[in-house]
Amino acid sequence: MKRLFAAACAGALVLALAACSGGPAGSGSSAQGGAASEGNAVQSQGGASGSAGQSQQHTATLYIGMDGRFESYPLTQEGEITPEDLVAGIAGLTGWNLDLAGEITDGKGGLTVPFAATSALFVGPPEEQEEQFHVYDSVQLAQTILDSVKKTLQNWAVDPELGDPDSVDVYFCGPDGGDLVLEGAGVTISASQPYQGLAG
Repeated sequence: MKRLFAAACAGALVLALAACSGGPAGSGSSAQGGAASEGNAVQSQGGASGSAGQSQQHTATLYIGMDGRFESYPLTQEGEITPEDLVAGIAGLTGWNLDLAGEITDGKGGLTVPFAATSALFVGPPEEQEEQFHVYDSVQLAQTILDSVKKTLQNWAVDPELGDPDSVDVYFCGPDGGDLVLEGAGVTISASQPYQGLAG
């Protein structure tokens, strides 16, 4: 009898956990508003849904790397995951300041990411870097940030099991909405062309 009761409890627990887990957000390509202020790569507090008490957990994947070589990290939060949440998640994981000058918008067949003048792209990495994400110069920092944000947003917008994430163009711009001019790295990223890498 005790075994039957224990099996019933275990089954109820499995059902409860399955009901609470959310699938990956991001099968759509429209950007939604939000602020990329502070993020945590493992748990991030998203906007609460309208019904009190029953916020659903959502997950997405953050990609950190460059030149086609990436490590993946899970992001879990309550409420729908926005593009801004993903950028904040990368910032929280790496320790890089990834302040945005505004919302990530959709249009031109893709997403546009406006970086603020306070972001690491302009001011460099923090003095004490996370060992796992240590960069050695401004070029490596810029390429790692831009490649990571691009891949993360593409895989959020299009589920790799359902379509081609590379079909989503990602544009980067500076605080004024114009070209992303990175003097420290000696490169300018056109705001009117999809990002193809620093050499692209």
